[in-house]
Amino acid sequence: MAEMPMNAQGLTRRGLLRRGGLLAALAVSAPTLLAACGDGGESAAVPKVGDKVGGALNFLSWEGYDLAGSQKMKAWQGAKSVKVNPTYISTSDDILAKIKSGSSVGYDLITYYQAYGPLYSKKPLEIIEPLDLAHIPNAAKLFPFFREGDAAAKFWNIDGNQVGIPMFWSATTLDYRTDRMAKPDSWLDLLKPEFKGKIGWVPDATAAFTLGGRILGFDVPNYTQDQFKQIVELLRRFRGQIKGFAPSFGDLTNQLVSGEVIASFAGWSTVGLWAGDKGAKVESIIPKEGTYTSCDAWAVPKTTQNRDTAYAWVNQALSPEVQAEAAVALGTAVTSPEAVKLLPAKQQKLYPYDNLDGFFTKAPVFGFPDKGRSGIVQHEEWLSEWSNIQGGV
Repeated sequence: MAEMPMNAQGLTRRGLLRRGGLLAALAVSAPTLLAACGDGGESAAVPKVGDKVGGALNFLSWEGYDLAGSQKMKAWQGAKSVKVNPTYISTSDDILAKIKSGSSVGYDLITYYQAYGPLYSKKPLEIIEPLDLAHIPNAAKLFPFFREGDAAAKFWNIDGNQVGIPMFWSATTLDYRTDRMAKPDSWLDLLKPEFKGKIGWVPDATAAFTLGGRILGFDVPNYTQDQFKQIVELLRRFRGQIKGFAPSFGDLTNQLVSGEVIASFAGWSTVGLWAGDKGAKVESIIPKEGTYTSCDAWAVPKTTQNRDTAYAWVNQALSPEVQAEAAVALGTAVTSPEAVKLLPAKQQKLYPYDNLDGFFTKAPVFGFPDKGRSGIVQHEEWLSEWSNIQGGV
């Protein structure tokens, strides 16, 4: 299998500060964006899709998600005379900003972190279209978790409208040097005095408050004020265990390899693979309190000028061969059972593909706090408090 010629530890979604509208950029706009989410609920019309595939496909998402190095995708694009024009984002908030900017660019394809599905698909934002799955047959071949059930109804098939198709997913893990410490049983083991200054952490507000709620056994992401205060205190304790945040997961990997740190808080299972490739003994685990999963899905924005090609491109991206290539290059998991068979053995072992339902009970996918629910701390408050935690205030 040919690997994509990209730096998987660089400007990909995981290589940067991953997951859903992060840090300063979103901190400014999140209150407006999140407050804009209405109840929606009405069924939207599915646009007509044809078979005129070819021409320019204006792509707006993370670097790497355009599959520019996939040999299978490259061959398909050549055969169909498709030219992808990518615009890369640095936070999820860039997507809404660019689509709402009135730019002359008609974006044909985007991705979204699961929590944005209800925001992007309902009024007053309503920036993505319902999808006609008859023109994306590979969507029917995904694992059941991504097609049906509570998570699918909340994030991808909303109010009976299929608005997103999951492809890129991964779980947050505790990564540790097996030759430097005993296997942790709990996330709280990282708070032991002997680990002070030896814990790594890539800063991410949404990840931190989601994981904090999981550790304390709260109803993620709907925290009361008292629960929120407990999470803040817990995160401050973890903050006290690190010398400084790692700028990216590539940097975190290097810290583990060098021995500068011996474990990570809010890590990523692929870090273990990267570290192993560099000769370090690193295992990625899910402690007893559990964790959570992040998932990005394809979506077609209402700005599209080449809908037929967007559909055909997504269908090809969901093919087992392309999914497997992307997973190897980006360090993400696959959503197709057939793609699992094409993964290298070490990557197949990252997740229990033969029991994903069981896995997702330990690592669910979550959204943002419920808007309008009395007494619930909202996402923008997470972001505001995070700036203090990150700065050690």
